[in-house]
Amino acid sequence: MTLSSALRPEGQKPDQGRLIRTPWRGAALVPAILGLGLLLSLSAAAQQTPVTAATAVPAETDAATADRIPESPEPTAPPKPYDQLPRQVAALLPELALQPSQISAYVRRVDDPQPLLAINPDTPRIPASTTKLFTGIAALDLLGSDYQWRTEVLITGHVVADTLDGNLYIKGFGDPLLTTEAYAALIRAIREKGIRHIAGDVVFDNSELVPPTAKRGDFDGAAHKSYNALPAALSLNRQVTYVHLYNDRERGGVGVYTDPPLSHVEIVNHAKVVQAPCRGRYHRLSVAISEPQPPSAAQPAQTAAGASGGAGANSAGAGDIGPAEPHPPEPVPIEEPPAPKPSATGGTELARLTINGTFASECPDETIPRLVLNPEQHAAAAFDAIWRGLGGTIEGRMLAAPTPDDAEVFHIAESQPLEEVLRTVNKYSDNLMARLIFLQLGIQHAGAPGSKEKSRDAMFQWLAERGFSFPELVIDNGAGLSRDTRIAAASMGELLTWAYHQPWMPELMASLSIMGVDGTLAKRMRNEPIAGRAHMKTGTVRDASSIAGYVLDPDGQRWVVVVLVNALPGQTLQAWRGHAVQHALLRWVFDGAVLPE
Repeated sequence: MTLSSALRPEGQKPDQGRLIRTPWRGAALVPAILGLGLLLSLSAAAQQTPVTAATAVPAETDAATADRIPESPEPTAPPKPYDQLPRQVAALLPELALQPSQISAYVRRVDDPQPLLAINPDTPRIPASTTKLFTGIAALDLLGSDYQWRTEVLITGHVVADTLDGNLYIKGFGDPLLTTEAYAALIRAIREKGIRHIAGDVVFDNSELVPPTAKRGDFDGAAHKSYNALPAALSLNRQVTYVHLYNDRERGGVGVYTDPPLSHVEIVNHAKVVQAPCRGRYHRLSVAISEPQPPSAAQPAQTAAGASGGAGANSAGAGDIGPAEPHPPEPVPIEEPPAPKPSATGGTELARLTINGTFASECPDETIPRLVLNPEQHAAAAFDAIWRGLGGTIEGRMLAAPTPDDAEVFHIAESQPLEEVLRTVNKYSDNLMARLIFLQLGIQHAGAPGSKEKSRDAMFQWLAERGFSFPELVIDNGAGLSRDTRIAAASMGELLTWAYHQPWMPELMASLSIMGVDGTLAKRMRNEPIAGRAHMKTGTVRDASSIAGYVLDPDGQRWVVVVLVNALPGQTLQAWRGHAVQHALLRWVFDGAVLPE
């Protein structure tokens, strides 16, 4: 075998080798063999001589030669973030009547050490519902994605021959997603476990949370709108009554029912069906809410079902129907009102839903969400309706009071896990659910009853433990339905970048609305290439429009993007103006985030 064949890689043809064939092989091979031997001897010497600081420069190298040995280059600092809006974004501002000072933006690849773009990054802004990102990220980290709330059924006395000779208590622990179906399952479990007749009272316990000092209508005067629900430990169906309206062809009119079903609520239906296509001018429906008359001076100020929990009677469709404010320091039993009495117009002293308008015959069913009763009334009226529908009976009263220490646990219902709850919170921007999660952070931190103060302390302690310093941060209620909350774009961006590298990141990502696909982003940018490739949280209140989350570009790179737009003092900012800025910046990121040279 020749030397050339010995050095040839296995399977390589002779004319593929790197050796050059010559007519005089012997003369060509001699210097090659000598060179190979020299290389092998030098390699062996190097392996026997450890390289240390003392031997890094050969002994025969003099000072002048050593000076010519290049040193390791100093690490260069990364370039500073670009602090000007991209041209295509800045060009929009004059026609939107906006100034650069109103906009904060933060754009950063998730694996980069600092942002590519930072516009007014440290300016405190009203973030609106993007605040829910802070609440959700803290909850995933502190509670865990599988965290569950519970709702307990407790009893005093004994069950004998399907009769509870005592009281039954429903104690809430802040379940953010206690649906009608889950509540009905809890009530069915009571029946299946052997109780048909309750000889004592049914008591609803909200003591796990400090009662709010605000009223439902304080934020914007819309006391019956579902987004204004205030936290209560027992919040059935997010305290919302869904009024379902449909074309009742069998009876020839507009059909009405509520979810959950409610006792002690009168429905007055004046709506009519018109034979017409489903267009706005033909299909116009409204729900007016009349609170029950307040009890007389001889009666207690509040009731668990059938009477107002507000500060007094209000005109139809207006006013606060939440618990009377302020609450006493300790909850007290809420007595039942006298039986409803006819009024001068032939009605009764019940809460009343009045349906008006026209229902176009070609329209599908319609659902109108409203806050009709306070949390205790809502839970009590639904319990009564569902319980009696299952054949159960109640001899006692409906009360609101804390559960006594000697009550025994009869049944426990567990909530959906946090990761499922967050999908509703972030995709549909549910304020009550976000506030209940925020309050749970305070309970985990300092015990019950939960309060905003405990939750704020928990939030700031958690941020400090994770190494964040956000001096401008003001957290009000954890949901963003506030004009006092303040966040800087850089703070939001840093938190989102950190969250992306946590083990629960998939649960966070799955909770966010997908651009052009679902949630609050279902109709935004849905015909553009970015549709389906951005997971974002939106936020809108009067004079503030925000968006924050993650964008996947065509190259598979993930970006953190935060855009906060606020009105100037005395200015009105319509949501669409903020959306236009957000969309332009998102297009710029998706198109490669090219900075001016």
